[in-house]
Amino acid sequence: MENSNHPLKSATNQDIINKFFDYYIKRDFDGIRQVMADNVTWTFLGRHKLAGVKTGIEQVVAFFDTMSEIMSKSKPVVKKLVIGSNENYVIECQHIVTNREDGINIDHHVCVLWTFENGKIISGRHFFADPKSVDTFFDTVA
Repeated sequence: MENSNHPLKSATNQDIINKFFDYYIKRDFDGIRQVMADNVTWTFLGRHKLAGVKTGIEQVVAFFDTMSEIMSKSKPVVKKLVIGSNENYVIECQHIVTNREDGINIDHHVCVLWTFENGKIISGRHFFADPKSVDTFFDTVA
């Protein structure tokens, strides 16, 4: 990491992602600001209700809140297929199958690309193997 004053200067990018989720679960916005840039962008591709670019920590956290609410009702089985990283990126590919009581489910593959700069998350972007199924799922459950 370029910023020698950063509190997580010896952390890997995966460590930074893990810290983000630790802080997110605790609703620790000071902690989140240690690992996420104030002007972070998060892109959720598609033509469904949740699609678009979220800008700033507050919008990104609100997006994660919405996704958490949907997924808690969806009882997903998540299989991490592969994680790759280099100095500025982490990509994680997953196979996700939901198990909703209402029968509205999805079985799909998704990759999330995390981008880092100066020891902080500066963006995230979801890529879906079957965008039409994702659109249908989120338009129905969101």
